[in-house]
Amino acid sequence: MQLEIKAHGDPALARRTAWATCERLRDHPARDRIEILSFWPEACEVAAGLGFRARLVVIAGHQIRALAAWGRTVGLHGVCVEHFLLTPALVATLRGAGLSVTTGTVNHGALVAPLLELGLDAITSDAPHQLRAELARADALRIAA
Repeated sequence: MQLEIKAHGDPALARRTAWATCERLRDHPARDRIEILSFWPEACEVAAGLGFRARLVVIAGHQIRALAAWGRTVGLHGVCVEHFLLTPALVATLRGAGLSVTTGTVNHGALVAPLLELGLDAITSDAPHQLRAELARADALRIAA
């Protein structure tokens, strides 16, 4: 289960929210399946420091080596990269640092095929049932052709 920490324009609030969330879930029976997700590195640092899986959402494709090194230093579990930024080299850099790599939100079947070639750990969708149905229809059309 992923829980996203949001704090518009307030990194201190992101840090406090991550701390409060992790404290609340400290003894939860599903703790080993909980991942804290955030655009805020401060929230990810807090969650990782408290022993939770933490995944930073990335919407910029620069300084990936520095990001990977930082992630390894703070105990980050993984990085969620917007799908349009993903390249084999970017994925290799993050994986080389021991980080799990997932996508940002993908809701259209046409975007999935190139992502599958990257061997990502997960593809995020706002509409997974609809995306699955779209992909199944596309597969059926290919088989029928």
